[in-house]
Amino acid sequence: MLFLARALAILFTLLIGTLAILPTTYDVAWTTPGVNGSADSMPLGGGDIGINTWFEDGSILMYIAKSGTFDENNSLLKLGRVRLSFQPNPFDHDSFEQRLLLNSGYVQFTGNDNATAKIWVDVFNPVVHVEINSSEKISLTLAYENWRFEDRALVNEERNQGSWGLYTSKVRNGTTYADNIDFHENGVLMSHRNENLDLWDFQVKQQGLEKHAEKMYNPMRNNEFGVFIHSEQLQPGHITTGNYVNTTFKAWNLDTKSARKSFKVNFTLHQAQTSSHKEWYDGLKTIVKSAMNVTQEATLDWWRDWWERSYIIINEEQGEDNPGFQVGKNYQIWRYLMGCNAKGEWPTKFNGGLWTFDPVYVNKFRPYTPDHRRWGGGTFTAQNQRLLYWPLLRSGDFDTMTQQFDFYKRITPNAVLRGQVYQGIDAAYFLEQIDNTGLSNVFEYNAQYYDDDQNTPRPDFFPNGELWNVWLNHMQDTANEFADMILQANIYSGYDVKPYLEFIEYQLAWFDKYYTKKMQERSPWGLTGFEIPQLYTVFPWPEYGLGLPNLTHAINTYLYDTETQPFHGNTGWKQDVIWLARMGLTNNATAMTEQRFAASTVCKFPTFKGPHFDWTPDLNHFGAAAIGLQEQLMQTFVENDIRLLGAWPTTWDARFKLYAPHNTTVQGTVLAGKMEKLAVWPESRKEDVIIGQN
Repeated sequence: MLFLARALAILFTLLIGTLAILPTTYDVAWTTPGVNGSADSMPLGGGDIGINTWFEDGSILMYIAKSGTFDENNSLLKLGRVRLSFQPNPFDHDSFEQRLLLNSGYVQFTGNDNATAKIWVDVFNPVVHVEINSSEKISLTLAYENWRFEDRALVNEERNQGSWGLYTSKVRNGTTYADNIDFHENGVLMSHRNENLDLWDFQVKQQGLEKHAEKMYNPMRNNEFGVFIHSEQLQPGHITTGNYVNTTFKAWNLDTKSARKSFKVNFTLHQAQTSSHKEWYDGLKTIVKSAMNVTQEATLDWWRDWWERSYIIINEEQGEDNPGFQVGKNYQIWRYLMGCNAKGEWPTKFNGGLWTFDPVYVNKFRPYTPDHRRWGGGTFTAQNQRLLYWPLLRSGDFDTMTQQFDFYKRITPNAVLRGQVYQGIDAAYFLEQIDNTGLSNVFEYNAQYYDDDQNTPRPDFFPNGELWNVWLNHMQDTANEFADMILQANIYSGYDVKPYLEFIEYQLAWFDKYYTKKMQERSPWGLTGFEIPQLYTVFPWPEYGLGLPNLTHAINTYLYDTETQPFHGNTGWKQDVIWLARMGLTNNATAMTEQRFAASTVCKFPTFKGPHFDWTPDLNHFGAAAIGLQEQLMQTFVENDIRLLGAWPTTWDARFKLYAPHNTTVQGTVLAGKMEKLAVWPESRKEDVIIGQN
């Protein structure tokens, strides 16, 4: 019977999508629950919502996350955990299956006698739908579990989940303030409103901007977010207490009115900066009303369009044991995660995105709440973020790139203010470890002093506004890449750059008028960090590569430069795989790509890798991998050339659809290292195509 349920689920996907773009073997399917709790969860999402779901001790559990849920500490808080328990339990059987149907973008649990629990997220409304069907009548208890039922002081390194940054004994830790939670209209309503600005007040004083604070952009100010959980088949029950992993919680339980064969539960999410709680609540009610009769059809159509837009599918008949198959499958799964936040106001974060889980599973020395991640919730480190958004040019996801472009547009006025206050010039002073306000997080601003081992006070002569931080103080130029990314989006698709001209012009003014001149005036410092700036002339700034002069200069630098040999690597934000592809070193690039895209060995879900330099799931690890894979297949950095198979191995058969500059789409099939079918739109661009390295 379970085989029939699986077949029907796959057939449904095919029928809805007319023809599935992705192989159904790209689904992630488990026939046994995980053994490491939330670390063995499966992600799903849509719009700007992320869900982790897993099966544990007879129950289906979910973490709920949404873009923009920045609290008083600039942590990106989850909206709670939901536990579904059944009596009798159709899922606690040998016939268990949990499947992410990738083409359709949802997760389904299948149990005894074809019982199903489908979880899908509305792409167009911030609503999570849970639909349960059983062949026999069952009772359902839904527990909404929340660990922020009271104020919690951040302890030790827990502060790193927000913008206080790394631990220091010299600055007090912040407080995570309690949520408001209660039964409401036959459901459960949770909300969190930022009433205090402890972090912001400290930052502007620390960084000499106090008198400007009220006019500065601040996404934490009056930010409110929450969730309303409701089902017509459930009613309020008891409030209970418990402990999950290492965190205490309270649970607001919704119980079955009467046993039945089907249940429908909605989680309605809302986040906004509002003048009052009433204004926020009115917004929530509007969403509830507008989404009341929504079906899954529009969301299924959206996911079909997403997959039709772009794909790289490799060795699709070879199966899970083939490294090339894993590359194609996990590239598409990474793209799925980016699609889950495609409509978000805020960029997908490099350090876990919307799918972090209990941190003790990432680092046993981080026994904190499920809100924790390393490197902050509101800090968008430029070096890392760029790797998530460069690949979207080739996949044609220009609409999704807007969220990263808007990030810089929003904070440009604050960055210009920094330039005016600190240096007296009319230019934008951006940072590397940059908050969603445009300011530095607390620790990084005075790292040499706050580091209890270094304990070096900031000198009086050190420039105001600059990071007293040997790792970051010279890193003020990564914003150039985002300016270029916007211009490239225009070259690729005609993307409207007018809303971003202020950012671009002020950033280039900083680089031209101040940064380059000041760097030339200073005495050089010794090497700090693990980067290889010499090879930035391969990516992101293509001075060297296939089809460009003096390629051996770059290759020899990569292979033989003694200064940087220890810094090569293939995890996290390391860029070797990209450089190798652009230089045409096929065997090396292929080996690294296969290693990057190999299924995770630390979590059950294949792309939950990490923490590397950051956190799990490490999304910039796969961002770098995606760029490398795309560059192996297609390169467009030499004038109007479209170079295909520049670093493509003969062991990877593929079908693909990618985007090139000047409104160009390239679609084809590769067999045994040869281009068998090729379609280029407009056809006039076909004359610009070069195959291989010749």
